Amino acid sequence: MPYFFWTTGDWFSAVLCCRYLFVRLDKLRMPMLRVGAVRYEEWHWALGFFTDGQFQVLGAWPDEGEGTAQRIAKDLHDRGVERVHAVAAEDSLLQALEALLPKVCSNTTAQLLEPDVLDSRMHGPVRWTEVAWPHLQGRVSRAAKREGPFADRGAAADFLSKAFQRVSHDLLDDRYVGWNKRSARFGQDAFTAYRGRAA
Repeated sequence: MPYFFWTTGDWFSAVLCCRYLFVRLDKLRMPMLRVGAVRYEEWHWALGFFTDGQFQVLGAWPDEGEGTAQRIAKDLHDRGVERVHAVAAEDSLLQALEALLPKVCSNTTAQLLEPDVLDSRMHGPVRWTEVAWPHLQGRVSRAAKREGPFADRGAAADFLSKAFQRVSHDLLDDRYVGWNKRSARFGQDAFTAYRGRAA
């Protein structure tokens, strides 16, 4: 099936939703070509989950050392993020988000599952985020190893924008890449099943 891709610049600067159930920030190791040798560079990326089970990749940012956390927080703020029920991130990122976005809660997924924090109907969706996130991370990591090493950050950014768009499309449509057209474990059907099993 053909894909329609946003351009790299449009994808990295797209306006985001103001509210998310859960946002997870993590890192990818991108193989880069440096002076004829392969070196790995860390890129941060963020995945936001909505209460209806859909998710959105919020962006990807190269690690530039000191100030990276503040840059990521400012980017998310400038693109529209206002309220998040829970965030999973390194301490520096969490502190930067809390400083810029007062309505960001540093709850963990375990805390969201405690009584009286969320409606019990949302317990299944919260558990589902723990299933979908590592699958997405793994797919993009494997694709980066196949496609790399990348000549520069522009090439790495172009790869990431297309890889995340492709994977998001496949998962949300309950579709695996290629010949396997059976329902995936991570798309909307899977979310509905998790919600149906909520306590």
